[in-house]
Formats: sequence, C-alpha cells, structure tokens
Amino acid sequence: MNLGFSSRAITGIIMGWVVAFVGFFALSIANSVVVEGIGGIMGSTFFLAALQLTTIGIILTIVWVLKGIMPRLERPIIRKLVSISIYLDMGLLAIEGLVMVYLAGDVSLTGFGGVSKKYIVLIGALLFALGALSLRQWRLRNVPNVNWLVDTLGSLAATMLMVEGLTVVGIAKTMNLQGTGGILGSTVFNAGAQLFVLGALMFMLWTIIQDPYLAPRVSKYLTSRWSLVLMVILGGIVALEGIVASTIAGEVWIDYIGGAYKITVVIGCAQLFALGLIAPLLWKVREKRLGWKFMPEFVSMVALVVLAFEGVFAMGLAANTYIDGIGEILESTFRLAGIQLLVLSLIGLMAWLVKGSPLLEKWPKKIVTSLPIIVLSIVALEGLAVAVMAVTIWIAEFSGVGERYVLLGGAQMVILSSLALFFWARSEGLSFRFKMTSTVAAAFVLLMLPIALVL
Repeated sequence: MNLGFSSRAITGIIMGWVVAFVGFFALSIANSVVVEGIGGIMGSTFFLAALQLTTIGIILTIVWVLKGIMPRLERPIIRKLVSISIYLDMGLLAIEGLVMVYLAGDVSLTGFGGVSKKYIVLIGALLFALGALSLRQWRLRNVPNVNWLVDTLGSLAATMLMVEGLTVVGIAKTMNLQGTGGILGSTVFNAGAQLFVLGALMFMLWTIIQDPYLAPRVSKYLTSRWSLVLMVILGGIVALEGIVASTIAGEVWIDYIGGAYKITVVIGCAQLFALGLIAPLLWKVREKRLGWKFMPEFVSMVALVVLAFEGVFAMGLAANTYIDGIGEILESTFRLAGIQLLVLSLIGLMAWLVKGSPLLEKWPKKIVTSLPIIVLSIVALEGLAVAVMAVTIWIAEFSGVGERYVLLGGAQMVILSSLALFFWARSEGLSFRFKMTSTVAAAFVLLMLPIALVL
C-alpha cells in the first residue's frame, strides 16, 4: 500500500472540514426559520438541510483521506462510483450556494435571532466556492502539481472574484455613493455579474490547462503564450476596474442592506485591483517547480504587488490632508503620490514579467533588468523620507493618523522595497554586475532604516 497525501488531497480534506463545520453549526441552531420574501421554513426542513450539508462535508473528507491512503483502488467500479458521488455532492453544494444567493433575504431564526440578508448571500457564495474548488481538486486529483503554491493561489484568486461577484449580485439594490449619487440596482447587478464571469473564466483557465481530458485537446490552440495573453486581458480588466472604482470611492449606502464607510470601500477596490494584477503574474510562473530557485522571483513579485496595492489604496483614500508642522496638502497632491507609487510598482512588475523574453536583445535586456532596481530604490527612499518626517496627519472624510502609524507606513515601504531588491538580485538570468548593484541598494536602504526611525 502506497501511503501519501498530495497537496490536492490535503486541500480537499481542509475543504471537507469547512463544509462539515458549516453543517454542524447549522445543526446546532436548527429551528423554524422565517425568510423575507419566501415565508416560513419548518425546523425539520432546516435540520435536514443542515444534516445534508454535514454529510457532504464528512463524505468529502473521508474520500480524500482514502485517496491518500489508497491512491489507486484495485477495483475500477469502486473508483467510478466514488468519482460520481463526489461530482454529484460537490455539484449539489455549488448549486445550493447559487440558490441561496438568488433567494437570500433577511432571516429570523427561532431561538437565535435575526440574520441580515448580506450574511446569507455571503454564506451562499462561499458554499458555491467550496463546491467549485472541491470539484476542481477532485477532477485534477491524479494530475501532478508542479507548483502547489502558485496553483492554489491562482485558483483561490479566481474563486475570490467569483465570490465577490456573487455577493454583489445577491445584494444588488439601489446604491447611493457619496460624491456620485444614486446607482440603479440593475447597474449594481450587472457589475457583480461581469465580475463573476471574469472570475469564472480565470477559474476555467486554471482548470482546463491541467484537465486530463481537455488539456491535450486544447493545447494546440491554447499555447503558453496565448494563455498568458488571455490571463493578462482578464486580469487587466479586473485591475482596471479596481483602479477606476478607487477614484470614485466614497461612503456608500445600499437600500435595505446597509452602508459602508469610505475606508472599507477603498480597501475593497484595492484588493480587487490586487486580485486582477496577481492573476497573470501567477500564471507566468505556474510551470516553475517550487523550490529555492523559485522563491526569489516569487517574493520580489509579491512585494511589488503589495506596493501597487498601497498605491491604489492611497489613490482611493486621497483627500485634503493636514500634516502637523507642514500644513495642508491638496487632494490632488495626495492622489498623485498614490499614482506614482502605483506606476513605479507596475514598471517593476512589467520588467519582471518580460525579463526572460527571447525577444530582448543586449541593450533592451540591460534596460529591463535595471528598471526594478531603479524604481524600487526610489520607493525605498520615499519610505525613508516618510519615516524621517513622520508626524500626525489629518485626512478629510477619514480621521487622524497617528505619528506611530505614519512611521510604520514608511518603514514597511523600505522593508518591502529592500526584500524585492534583495531577491531580484537572486533571480535567474541576471549578470554579476546587476546582482551586486541590487544587493548593495537593498543593503543601503535597509541599513538607513534604523537611522530614519531614530531621527
């Protein structure tokens, strides 16, 4: 007997636990329910629904454990029956999630209390995500996973987009956005639907390219280059939507659902941008084996994505700001600071994305290799300047930000830039001169950080 748990099996077991936990929780509060727009549901019906959810979670966990203990069952008929059972169970779970999103309303549960519609929608979207991810993992159960970290992050990013899209669809009502005015419920619905479609297309791409049946048949059409172009287009649309949304972000109120402060809306826009940005980057390195040679590229990529995220966040939060000891800074200046951080980070990421291209000759290759060193050094110096001049700031429509948090903001810019520079120097294809320059730049800004913190 060959005992071994693959990364897919471990992920499948974890998802089985999550489904079972949701089912057990529902069992613990099972009672008569009143759903707005639907009516009453008997406690026995709720109990059976919770029991069914718990059973699916337990079955999923057991099957993945058996898959790890007995990777190849001797009887083909048993393998077929188990596969059919998993496909049906996970398909049912995903459909139930969609139904919950579609029929969601405020819930009143006897002996427990009321639950807002938005939470019911979110639970339904998460159930759909668990069903879709479990189906994917089972479908690819016998496919070797070259890089489980990238594969997991890529599929999770696509799944998060689907979850967010379904959540927006489920709560679609007339929305009032500060500084913009009213937005019709149909517009909100369409925005959520297209976000779901984009996430679903990314999810399908992550699945089809490895599917044991479909991959050989589409490989002549969906080559590595064209699949990367497709992922860049899909991720670029999502990232662009995040940037545009951040520029109009404000306090929001949705009829019959509730409201959210500007800071929450801005964070949502920035993470939407980050999900779109990281999708093609992960796709680029999906075939690189996970190991010490892979980590330098991965760490530098993640550091640049975080810096770009912060740039979009600053753009969304931009407002007239008062800085103690300096004076007032206009909203346009604040937004310009966020834009330049975003642009510098994107330049570094573009250089990272194309540095291994065979189309780059001698001088273009040197320019591309030097760009991350230049832009990251600029960001690090800006972080040092923020740390040196850290004081309390007051942002209109938000609140005051203490000196300590401003100091931490500058410090993390320096640390992220230093990490990206240090690991960029250890990525493949760089000459000794560029490796030495990048390492020295990283060491210099990192050694300057304690001095900046003291001043």
